[in-house]
This record gives sequence, C-alpha cells and structure tokens, in this order.
Amino acid sequence: MPAQPAKPAVLHYVGYDTDAGGIVSVVRNLAGTSASESPFDCVLGVNPGFAQLRAPPLPVLELPRVAGERISPLAFLRARIVARAARAWLRADGRNIFHGHSRAGLLVALWLARWGERRAMASVHCYGRRRWFYRWAAHRLGGRLWMLSPAMMRHYGIEPADWEKCLPGCVHFPDTSLVREKQDAHRSDELHAGGIGTLTRWKGWHLALEALARLPVEARRQWRFTHIGEEDGSAESARYAEELRAQTRALGLEACVRWSGPQSSSEALLREIDVLLVPSINEPFSVARLEALAAGVPSLSADSGGARDLVEPPENGWLFRNGDADDLARRLAQLAAPGALAEARIDRAALARRFSVEASIARHAEVYAALLSGIAR
Repeated sequence: MPAQPAKPAVLHYVGYDTDAGGIVSVVRNLAGTSASESPFDCVLGVNPGFAQLRAPPLPVLELPRVAGERISPLAFLRARIVARAARAWLRADGRNIFHGHSRAGLLVALWLARWGERRAMASVHCYGRRRWFYRWAAHRLGGRLWMLSPAMMRHYGIEPADWEKCLPGCVHFPDTSLVREKQDAHRSDELHAGGIGTLTRWKGWHLALEALARLPVEARRQWRFTHIGEEDGSAESARYAEELRAQTRALGLEACVRWSGPQSSSEALLREIDVLLVPSINEPFSVARLEALAAGVPSLSADSGGARDLVEPPENGWLFRNGDADDLARRLAQLAAPGALAEARIDRAALARRFSVEASIARHAEVYAALLSGIAR
C-alpha cells in the first residue's frame, strides 16, 4: 500500500506547567482518541518540567519558560525567546502550524507575525482589561486571530461579531444512554449543585458559598454543593483555596458543601448533579458548561461572557446578575420549587452540531488548511 501523506502538525502553545484547565481539555479533544480521527497531529507547547496529569498523555514540546497567562513588557520579551524556538519548529516542516491559545500564546504569535511567519495564529480565551491591545493584535494578525464566541468579539469591539469568526470549545456528546435521565419532578428534599474549575478568585466560588448561606432555611436544607478542581499552582490560588475552606466553616456550610479536589473526569459529578454553577464574571466560554449540557445538565451562570451566547433560559439553564450573591440565592430558591428544574429541555442535537468534538475538528481543519494555502480566513 502507498504511504499515507503526512498530516499537518499543530503546535498548540499554552506555556503552562500542568495540563489543568479547559484549554488543554479542548486540545486533548482535537487530538482525537486515535490517529485516524483527526486530520492533523496535535503537539502541546509547554514550559520545561511540564506535569501531565491526565490520560492519555499528549505529545509535548517544552519551550523556554514564560508565564502562560500574563501580558506585560517582561512577558512580551520572554515571548520573543519562545517565538525563536517556535520559528525553528515551524521551519522544520512546511506543513507545521503554530496555534497560540493562552495570553503568552498570543504574544508569541505576534512575534511570529512580525517576522513574516504566515503559519501562525492565535485564539483568545480571556476577557482582558486592555481591550485596545486585543484590537491592535487583531489588526496585526488579521484573519489569524480567533475568538471563542460573538460575546467576546463584542467585548473587544471587533466586528462582525458572529460565530463565523469564532473557534469555540468542544466536548464529547455521549450516547443518549449515558445521559443522566431527568425526571419531570425532582425530589424537593434533595437538590445537588456542582462546580467544576480551578480554585481561583475570578471563578467566583465564594459567591456560591455566600448565596447558600443567604438562602431561606428551608431552601438551604434542600441544596448541597460539590466542587471538583484544584489550585492553579500559584500562591494566590493557594490562599484563595484556604479562604474558601475557612468561609465554608464560618458560614456553617460544612454539612452541605464538599471540596472534592482534582478529578480525572467530570463524568461522575455530572451524573449526580441537578444543575452546574458557573459563578465567574466574564467566563470566556466554560468547557464545564458544555460538558454539563452534553450530559443533559442545565447551568446556573453569571450573566456575562460566553453565557450570553449559550444560555437560553429556561431551555438549557438560568442566569443571575454578575457578582450578586443575593440574586444567585434568589435563583437557587426559585429552582428549589417543585418542577422548576424540569423546565429545562436541552436540545443536545443542536448543540452537538456546533460544539461536538467532530464539528470542532472539522472547523479547525478548515482554518488550518486556509493557513497552509496562504488564505487567512
């Protein structure tokens, strides 16, 4: 049999120390579970000493160390060192592609573009404060800068704000036999909310605790909350994690709140919970929310960020005011009413057409083909 032509290799650069977080989850999905599933090979660009905690492991390329999620003059200079190494990797094969995902990934892509490399692109995964910088980056990269959703494009003032210029996250949509069956009426004496994500302050887990504490006594007895996730390795995250545990004790919530730490998969939690809490302000997209929807679980999310493009109350979830623990408590009390959660009717087929792994692989393949042909789209 004739040899199969080599597939393009994509360096998904993040500059992280571990494989925690939604960005790496998406890269893992794009890599597929077998060599035949994806039309391109995926390599994860990381810092030296990178710890891979999830299986199966991804191929990695260790590059000079940089802070993955920081934009500063120093970070820009460090990114230039990474860009030199990435440029050598690109030039080793004319079908290699650089795809930056983190803030550092954007900086590296900008250096590569400055040097005339056309096979370099970046995805923005954050709601940054320096909006002018992202507009400038969009101008420098042209059709090679992508956002997660139209809401993110509107945030940065980039037009037209539509899905055609977006590369959103993706998840596996399980067979219907794996989806947690939702009953027309939930038990009124036991409702379970879940949280998935790193223990960082912007994720807003303290709001969930404040809201639970402010519930009327009867409603509070109905709810329990389980969180899975870990610290992000920073001292600030470690302090926040300890604050959350202290806050749990101080509010008398130890009987109904469980901090379960890192888990290899969210599947077990999603089988148990009635609703997923996403309390972060300007959550870029939330792969966790997508995973919940794929499993038939609605979300209760802060009214900002990617939630505005994805949550359609009450079909697939509900919204509460940003940073408002009182409004979150009000929503939780409403959802504790008999039959309230059963109002959700999630159209998994419609979601899968845009957010399934298969749809995302096809979309990325289209974008990468345009890069290789010299036509940035």
